[in-house]
Amino acid sequence: MTTPADRHPLAPGTRVRHYGQQWTAARSGTATIREVQGPLHDGTYEYRVDATEDFSRRPGPDNPETRSTWWSSTATIPAVEPDAA
Repeated sequence: MTTPADRHPLAPGTRVRHYGQQWTAARSGTATIREVQGPLHDGTYEYRVDATEDFSRRPGPDNPETRSTWWSSTATIPAVEPDAA
């Protein structure tokens, strides 16, 4: 059985979403990993991502992924392909 911890670390360029983004459209990703640090002392990783300006809305021309921020691997979920969602 695969656990969320087994999926980390994720590679730079991977499309992801934050665990707080549970709406259906977010499943295809709301950010892109740019840098990975870790494992940290507790076995987690930190991801520097380019995320949307408005965390609560899907990416698009009116909500570009221009905000750089750090997300913990405990809060980072790999995106799924749109047809697999």
